[in-house]
This record gives sequence, structure tokens and C-alpha cells, in this order.
Amino acid sequence: MRALAVGARVLERSLDDMTLPQFRVLALIAFSPERANRLAEKAAVSRPSLTGLLDGLEARGWVQRVEVEGDRRGVNLEVTKAGAAALKKAERAMTAELDAVLREAGDDRASVIDGLNALGRAITELRHARQ
Repeated sequence: MRALAVGARVLERSLDDMTLPQFRVLALIAFSPERANRLAEKAAVSRPSLTGLLDGLEARGWVQRVEVEGDRRGVNLEVTKAGAAALKKAERAMTAELDAVLREAGDDRASVIDGLNALGRAITELRHARQ
């Protein structure tokens, strides 16, 4: 577990102007614009935490709230052009950081990648089992 926490900190440090939770929420919105209540569920954060994240993303001009026609309380979330650019920059920075880490793995690189793929599959299976 310590390795996961260290890995998360390494990735977050590679982000210049965004936190890892902001990245996660921005990426979720970019891949599937939708309402905040569904987004909180997908991002595995509480509604109050999501509200704070969204306020920060909106203040930076990365996300916009769009009213749902025919639903006075409904709001969809969409990534702006600036948000898409920030997301792309963050993805490049994290990819570069991961590449640097994998270079340090040397002969163990393939094993590290296999382990990460196995972890990803296990997480996906667990998520499906809990639904």
C-alpha cells in the first residue's frame, strides 16, 4: 500500500497546476459529460468534496455547468477548451513521469508493467462486482 501512496505523490508532483483529484474529475467529465450526482459516484467522492472540486475547476475555466433543458434543477458538466488543453498537458506530464519511473526499473520494466496491468484488471473486476 505504501508503494501506491508514493506512486500517487510522484504523479501528482508531475502536475504543474492541477491536483490528482482535479485530474480525475476533469478526465471523467471529458470522457462522459453528465450530472454531478453520477459524477460523484464515478469519482468515488462525496457530494461536498465534488462540489469543491467542481468550483475549483470552474474558477479556472476548465469546466462549465450547463442547464438541462426542461429540468430547473438539472445541470450537466462539460469540459471547456481550456480544460481540454489542461487535461492534455497533465496527461503528457504524467506519462513522462511514468516513463522516467519505468526507465529506472531497468530489467524489471516488463514485470512492473505486468503488475500494473494486473492491478488494473483487479480494480475493474472489484468495481463490477460491487455494482
